[in-house]
This record gives sequence, C-alpha cells and structure tokens, in this order.
Amino acid sequence: MSSFIGIDLGTQSVKVVLYDEAGHLLSLAQRDYPILTPQLGFAEQEPEEWWKQTFSALQEVIHSAPNREIKAVSFSGQMHGLVMLDKNYKPVCPAIIWADQRSEKEVHFIREKLGPRLAPIAGSDIATGFMAASLCWIKKHRPESYKKTHWVMLPKDYLKIKLGLAPSSDVADAASTLLFDINSRNWSEEIINKLDLKPSLFPPIFESAHIIGSISSSVQRELDISGEALVIAGAGDQHCAALGNGIINEGEVLITIGTGGQVFTAIQKPIVDSQLRIHTFCHAVPQTWHLLGASLCAGLSLSWFKKSILDNNHYTFDYSSLDEEATRGIAGTNGLVFLPYLIGERTPHRDSLARGAFINLHLTHQRGDMVRAIMEGVSMAIKDSVSIFEELGIQGKKFIFAGGGAKSLLWRLILSSFLEHPLQSTKVKEEAATGAAILAMVGSGHFQSFNEAAQQMIRYDSPVNPQNQWFEIYREKYQTYRSLYPALKPFFPQ
Repeated sequence: MSSFIGIDLGTQSVKVVLYDEAGHLLSLAQRDYPILTPQLGFAEQEPEEWWKQTFSALQEVIHSAPNREIKAVSFSGQMHGLVMLDKNYKPVCPAIIWADQRSEKEVHFIREKLGPRLAPIAGSDIATGFMAASLCWIKKHRPESYKKTHWVMLPKDYLKIKLGLAPSSDVADAASTLLFDINSRNWSEEIINKLDLKPSLFPPIFESAHIIGSISSSVQRELDISGEALVIAGAGDQHCAALGNGIINEGEVLITIGTGGQVFTAIQKPIVDSQLRIHTFCHAVPQTWHLLGASLCAGLSLSWFKKSILDNNHYTFDYSSLDEEATRGIAGTNGLVFLPYLIGERTPHRDSLARGAFINLHLTHQRGDMVRAIMEGVSMAIKDSVSIFEELGIQGKKFIFAGGGAKSLLWRLILSSFLEHPLQSTKVKEEAATGAAILAMVGSGHFQSFNEAAQQMIRYDSPVNPQNQWFEIYREKYQTYRSLYPALKPFFPQ
C-alpha cells in the first residue's frame, strides 16, 4: 500500500505528515528553525536549514510508517518570500521572508512604476516582504548578489531543488509575489519589464496539482523509500490550509485566528476590490481564485493583554481561566470596544500607523470584560473582511473557524453571532500540511477531484450556532466600531 507525504514549510517550523491511501493520518513530525534579524527590520532564513530540518522530519515520518512505498509528495509554504539561487542551484544569500520590512522605499517605487496597472494584473497592493519589493531592494542595494542570481523562487520551491528537480513554482504561491498575472495564471511580463527585472530569473509555472517530476534516485536512497515518489507542484500555506479545511468551492469561507487573522474564500473568476482592501490571488484548485482578508493582530491582541498587562513575576494567567472570566460577562461588555490595531492594520484600512485602543472604559469593567472586548474587537475585524466579500457579491454559505482562537467556545459563539451564521471547525491535524497531502493525492490521480478528497479526509465538529439574543447588540456595536477608525485616525502617528 502506498503512502502520501505533505510538507508544510512554515515561518518558524516545518511540519511533515504521512497519509495512507484511505486518507488516514499515519504519522507527523515537526522541526523548528530560527528567523534571522541581522539588522532592524530584516527577517531572513537560511534555505539549507529549511532542507536540513525537512529531511530530518521526513526521516521520522517515513521510518515510523508500516511500509516505505511513497506514491507522491507535495508542499505548502510560507508565502511572499524571496529565495535566490546561482547557476548551480546554490543560495546566493539568505532568503528574505514575508516578515521583512526593509523594502518600504521599493514598495513606493513599485506603486509609482505600475500605477493603476498593478491591481488589475496582480490582484493586490504591494507590501514589504513580497518578492517584488524584496527583489527590487536586492537589485538596488546588493547588485553583486543580483548579478550572481540565475533563479528566484518562493521558500517551499527550494525543497524541490533538494529533492532533485529543476526550478519551478506554482500558480497559487507565485500569485503572492506581486510579479504575477492572476488572469493568465503566469508571470507578468508587463510588471517584470516595468521593474527592469531579468525575465530569465523566473522559473516555469505549473498548476498546484501538476506532476512536475519524481524524487531523484539518490535522494530516494538517502530517505530509504521506494515507489513512484511523484512530486506535485504545491501551493502557499493559505491555499493548503484552505484545502485542509475543505475550502474548495465558492461560498465556502475559512476564518483563521492565530497570531494574525485571515479570511479566505474561493471564487470562480478573478474579482479585484477597487479599493485594494483585500488580496485576490490564484487558488490551488484549477481555474479557481480566492479572496484573502488579513487582520494583523488577532490572537496576538489577547496574547499581548495576557503577557504584557496581566502576567507578572508572582502569577502567570492561563487562557482557559481568562476565557471563563470573559464568559461570565455580557454581550457588548457594557459598551467597551477594543480596536485590535496594535501593529497597524491590513484589511480594510491598509494603515501601518493605525493604533489599538480600548474605548468607553469604565470603573465597573473587570478583567473578564476586557478579555471579552478583545474577542469582540477581533471578531469585528474579521467581519470587516466578510463584509467586503459581500460587497463584491460573494455570499458565505459555509464558515469554517480554525487556529488557536477556534479552541475557545466563547470566541466561536461571539464570532458566529457577529456573522449571524453557524461556524464549524475541522478535526484535521495540521491543516496546511494535510492540504499539501491532498494535493499529492489529487495530483497523482489517487483521488479524481478535490471534493472527493475532502469528503474522504475531512471531518467537522458539530456547528456552533449564533446567539440570536446578541444580534441587535452586536449590530449596533459593529457600527460603533466602524466609526472609530476615522474618528481616531488624526491621533495616530503621522
């Protein structure tokens, strides 16, 4: 019996899963690696360290399997980043990852160069950490590195090189570079030429479920595996997390509250928000695109409040007790409103200088009220993205809630009540790595479609239903929330 491997190359760790032909998880492994910050605003990683840790995790899951016959492998990866290779496929310099902020001037340069053409082609506004901005920075500030570079690619694509394949990328991950035409699902000659970048740097593009080759015989021997060992192109971590949560068709919405908050929905044709409040990229499903809204400080808001405000040398709070205190409060927290803009905000304001706030704080408010206000504030930030989807004609029919925030029953109730729609969560472990495994299974022909794979592999918990008695309170609170950003903007740093 053959097995399938999914690899998720994340920002701080790589996770590898092994599934059998029936779609059952056989084993998983995780390895960590650091983010390098050689200067303020820099965020880099060593590609060889990615491979070292990935190889170790692969060995663990393979050696724990009942047999070592591998049918196919595919990939999920941290998005936007820049890996530069020389003619021998060796890294020219450390990879510049999505969290890097050195390219602020290049962001303005790209906006000026492309003007109104950027959004219709690339589907999004540019930001620091995107490959387009990072590569322009390298070209200007590290010309010797740019000259040595023969290939550029996204982080997970480097793993394919180490498995013995030629340079390549996929439509979903490459769309997040802002050097890509989401309409033709290929590199944008117009953007690349206007930025005076070398077209030869950019590798061939494949659909995410396309077979691009096989693991080389030498690497197969090192891993001690047999079988076809097909390599499937893969996708970005947001796309694979969507697949791992069953988000395949239009009307299906994935909400993730981790450190940040993301709202992802599949669409059947590329729709670009004229105000660029959200991203439009290619999905891993053929001839499908997606909308993506982002809140920068979702779960991080609650983590900040706990660690920076509550915890002290004598006592450390735990999230479950804070959740219990918040549950004893009432919907709307007696008018207390929290703005989760602690590090600026992406959707809908695109304002790095926005700042967080508690509004209407009163002597009678308790610790639990503030925790609940944070949950409500983050939920309203999520609702901002869903509201933009609705403006664009995309109505959510199924909402899946994932990430650390989904572990809180109270947070599930609050979010479902703001959205006025039931929420479900999957029972899947490691959704992004599982999404990569789904790509391996569909790409190799084991499943005939993504829907078949989802029906076989993904199970959901019972839905959490919205609390009807909270609707009017939350409708009024959301209107207050929407009014606060423009009212407070004059007081934010300029």
